[in-house]
Amino acid sequence: MHQIILFSVYLSAAYPERMSNERERVISITLSEAEWQAFVARQPEPVVYLREKIRDVVREPEQPNKSAA
Repeated sequence: MHQIILFSVYLSAAYPERMSNERERVISITLSEAEWQAFVARQPEPVVYLREKIRDVVREPEQPNKSAA
């Protein structure tokens, strides 16, 4: 099994003049060996790819949920 972990860090010591309420977020995804190999075959930079996909989603305007009825 492979695990992809995405995270970001705000270093207050590196930027002492900035005060922020930002928090780090971590996403962990467990993949089988076959899933991992298939993924990295298509996306050689998996962390960059996933980060960009997440950013694309949050940049899009929110769509109202459509009912199937």
